[in-house]
Amino acid sequence: MRTLEALRNTLAGKIYIYCKNETTAKEFLAAAEKEGYRFGIINPTDSKTDDIIALEENNQLSYVGFVGRIAIQCSGSGNINLHIIDYAKYRDGKEDYYFKPEKKC
Repeated sequence: MRTLEALRNTLAGKIYIYCKNETTAKEFLAAAEKEGYRFGIINPTDSKTDDIIALEENNQLSYVGFVGRIAIQCSGSGNINLHIIDYAKYRDGKEDYYFKPEKKC
């Protein structure tokens, strides 16, 4: 079974988790909470869902703001310091679990 901790320990740089819908986002937040991740002191399941959430160091999560979303769109997943993970694919054990946004810049 793949864990968020394993992902965080494997990849260097920023890790953004992409959730294709609200159901997937809720599953991600539940898994993150089970592994001890928080939004500051707030439990993930007590937070709102979003399609992109940053997986930070020290078991922290954060919402991706305007600048982060621009980085995602402009990188087209080509930035080696920015990993955009499709949570459903990662959770399901798919080999290619990177989300590849359409490059718009």
